[in-house]
Amino acid sequence: MSRDVSLHWLDYAIFGLSIGLSLSTGVYHAINSRIILRRGDRTAKEEYLMGGRQLPPLPVALSLLTTFLSGILMLGVPAEMFQRGAQIWLNFVIGVASSIVTCFVFLPVFHKMKSTCLHEYFIHRYNSILIRRLFSLLFLLFTIVYMSVVLYAPSVALSPVLQINKWYLVLIFGCTTTLYTCLGGLKAVVWTDSLQAVIMYTGVFTLIYKGLSHPRVGGLERVMSIALDSGRIEELARMDWRIDQYNSLWINLFSGTIVWLASFGVNQLAIQRYASLPNLKVAQSIILYTLAPFTVLCSIVAFVGFIALAYFYNCNPLETGEVKESDHITIIFARDILPTLSTLSSGMNSMAAAIYEDFLKNKLDGKITDTGATRLNKLIVLICGLTSTGLAFLAEVLGGSLRICISVMGAMSGPMVAIFVLALFFPKSGSKSCLISFFLSNLFCLIICIANYIQDPYHDLFLPTNTTMEGCNGNSNFTIRMMPTYDAHYGNPDTLYISRISTYSYAGVGFVLMLVIGWITSLFEESDHKEEKIRHLTFAGRNEPWPDTHHEFDHFLKEI
Repeated sequence: MSRDVSLHWLDYAIFGLSIGLSLSTGVYHAINSRIILRRGDRTAKEEYLMGGRQLPPLPVALSLLTTFLSGILMLGVPAEMFQRGAQIWLNFVIGVASSIVTCFVFLPVFHKMKSTCLHEYFIHRYNSILIRRLFSLLFLLFTIVYMSVVLYAPSVALSPVLQINKWYLVLIFGCTTTLYTCLGGLKAVVWTDSLQAVIMYTGVFTLIYKGLSHPRVGGLERVMSIALDSGRIEELARMDWRIDQYNSLWINLFSGTIVWLASFGVNQLAIQRYASLPNLKVAQSIILYTLAPFTVLCSIVAFVGFIALAYFYNCNPLETGEVKESDHITIIFARDILPTLSTLSSGMNSMAAAIYEDFLKNKLDGKITDTGATRLNKLIVLICGLTSTGLAFLAEVLGGSLRICISVMGAMSGPMVAIFVLALFFPKSGSKSCLISFFLSNLFCLIICIANYIQDPYHDLFLPTNTTMEGCNGNSNFTIRMMPTYDAHYGNPDTLYISRISTYSYAGVGFVLMLVIGWITSLFEESDHKEEKIRHLTFAGRNEPWPDTHHEFDHFLKEI
């Protein structure tokens, strides 16, 4: 980026204060937890990983909003609105439907388990430690990829603002978040998320207000007029059913729901927060209360892209060479976007729970004290934090924040959700049909994702602007981007068909494929369980109480 920005000392003070608040929160909750543990009414591990299951509802709600509406939303979504239109907005707000499904379908089953790690469900449902660990590996991969991108996004955003190399910022954010999460556990994560949510969205509302009042933007009427005339709003009306296109209404409605279910419904990050609340009704109410704020926040951040479009419509920085990547458009327009460390901290805490519960707990049972287990979880947090910080350096190579989230994470989302749907709605499915379908669907999604990255069939897809010498204040040093001779919305016809499968549809494709394979293979599988014994683990028995005795389950754990 060529634009130079002069900063006041106060800008650096605010940046330092935000870092200091995060660290202070971790230290405070580390000290407070020691005081609570002296009462002896809860274990150290439960206090660290679950917040003692007594967290206040409001901070949990803010934490949920901030965890999945992070720097990726702030940086990538406005840029996508600028470049390719409003389909990305629909892809995000459909998360409301996923939250409702989570509230009434998944949560009644998961919450009554009272488990530190969601993945314990597969032990109860399929009596299979292998399925539990395979799913846990997918979750760990899903989370660490997301953490790395979330770490990369605000570093890119703040680098030109603070005039600090983005890779130094990656290290600063990664080390800061690792430290306060390691010290304070889930409580530090939730309360820091809450502070960051207030700061972050106050900044967004201020940005919109100042943007609309800027003479170069020209007010709300001009913003909407340009968005409509340039075809960006019209993109919402694409109704084509085929999956070999960039995006469509149907792809967003179906696959978008699956993607958000992978984040809100069957994800340890979210379930760990729901389980930290006193009871199911409180957890469900939190989900319902966040629906309206979620929609509003997604919409206003996406709207920043249209305001930036009006601002740059007659002098597109991608055509003047001022920026090379579309992600940087948001940076130029909104240099004061604050960093969000929330998803990184949430991911580390949840990954620690998954690694300990899924891979280490049974081997260490009876060989380690509660305090020792808590220290081991802190060590896992430290390792996860350092790993995600290292992987953040690959985000730029893989195409920036939004592309990684949509393609790589979308490819993993389908099987992640389908494995729970198979278990909940197909009581006859056994461990073999589950394993076969889970493996094959993940393999197919991996293949189409790699093909897309290699051939990049939608590289030339963009909607036009109107760059002129007058718009660039007499500067003629720009190159108008030319549209390709083919319809770029359907990808380069010279590429493979599988590479042109919409990255936005990966979740839906993987979801359907696993359910179809799982259902067919279950028809030829001998049942390894009695349906009445697992009824409380299915959708039909979601409101039935958890059985009082678990002697068979306890015996199984001892054997493995």
